[in-house]
Amino acid sequence: MPDFKLIIDALIKGAPTALYIALVGIVWQIVYAFVKDFLAHKEAVQKLKLESDKFDFQSKVEKLRFEHQRDLDKQRFDYEKLKWREQLSLEIVKRHLDARLEVYHSLWTLIRSVARHTERSGELTPDQCKAIATEIEGWRYGIGGLLAEETTRDAALALQTALWKYDSTPAGFSKVRQARGLLRDALRADLGLGVNSEGLNIFGVTGIRVGIEEKLAPLKTELKLESDL
Repeated sequence: MPDFKLIIDALIKGAPTALYIALVGIVWQIVYAFVKDFLAHKEAVQKLKLESDKFDFQSKVEKLRFEHQRDLDKQRFDYEKLKWREQLSLEIVKRHLDARLEVYHSLWTLIRSVARHTERSGELTPDQCKAIATEIEGWRYGIGGLLAEETTRDAALALQTALWKYDSTPAGFSKVRQARGLLRDALRADLGLGVNSEGLNIFGVTGIRVGIEEKLAPLKTELKLESDL
């Protein structure tokens, strides 16, 4: 650090011009050093801020990457869970359908035994109808009734009651025929079959069941029937 006291004393005593020049040089060096330090400090601050911004940006990128990966993993997990549930549901439906195919065959055979030609030929008697009604009751309380939809069980009960009350009259056989037709349609709906052996979707099956229930209602009234299941 220059001795300003000496410089001032020299100025007072009439120092030569060279001294003024030296003084200017010293001041310039001081200013230059100050500016240099200031600029270096400013550059260091800017560099530090740049590094800080870079770190913050990388942290945000890593955070977004982590959140994105987490979302992908969650979506993948949800998809696999949904896929597993669908596969399980399909397997349950398939086994249910296979079981129905086995137990519905016996009821379908009973339906055939009360076809129109049996009444016309005189083969169908009240005693025979009661025997068939008893078999239908056994089916309802067996595996068949366990696997059947409620509409199908109601239709089976209607046919069972109509057969039990059959009195060899056209009116009595008309009720048997009506209940027989509704039960036939209900069995096919349970198996997902259309009128032409075409597979039905859930909406088609629901529509058929609604139609069966609407036709069953007045028949139940005529038979004075209430479900006992």
